[in-house]
Amino acid sequence: MNEDKDDTTQVNRPARKRNPEESRRRILDAAERAFALRGFGGARLRDIAQEAGVHHALVHHYYGDKRGLLEEVIKRGLGRISDAARHALSAPVTLEGTVRAFVGVLFDFCANNRGLLRIIDDAFRNRELVSFDVIQQALGAHAGPVLSRIKKTISTGQELGRVRSDLTVDSMILLGFGAIVYRFDMAENLLAAMGLPERDDTDLGVEREHAIQYILSAMQPRAEEQAAQ
Repeated sequence: MNEDKDDTTQVNRPARKRNPEESRRRILDAAERAFALRGFGGARLRDIAQEAGVHHALVHHYYGDKRGLLEEVIKRGLGRISDAARHALSAPVTLEGTVRAFVGVLFDFCANNRGLLRIIDDAFRNRELVSFDVIQQALGAHAGPVLSRIKKTISTGQELGRVRSDLTVDSMILLGFGAIVYRFDMAENLLAAMGLPERDDTDLGVEREHAIQYILSAMQPRAEEQAAQ
């Protein structure tokens, strides 16, 4: 018998269990942060993989290239608002109910997805990059059906005399979007530059209701239209 033999029991540690869904989530989270901070042109897949704690080859395996990764980031992000909007708009159709539901969903989305807003803004500022095509296609696919519902509701309201007729439906939607998106995109920097009090997030619930009331009031028929009814 060999007395020099180490008879210490060898313990085989179990292999680390793979969790593809968790890996995908970490990659998408890291990519969303990178695209928001550095733009599509400045983000690097190796840096994203390192932040996600995965080998960079896994990013290629799941998403192919940087465009494929951006597509999944945008698809996931816009899926949040399209799902929430469809749920909110599933109630019986009324003008106030539809506007209140959609404005509330859009406000909450912008408040909770500011990084995604920066990604979209970057894409539209750099239209020569492939990110512009990705964002444009994704917005059409996810926002198109919801906006069609909104446009139909407002148009019907105009026909019934419940919505002002001096503005087009498209103009009202654009102005409503601007009132909300701008709040979370550029307003803080502009307020600081103009010496106005900065907004904080302590009263977002109040701001949300103010946005709803503001847009609803802006859609009311003008005095002459009401008098003619």
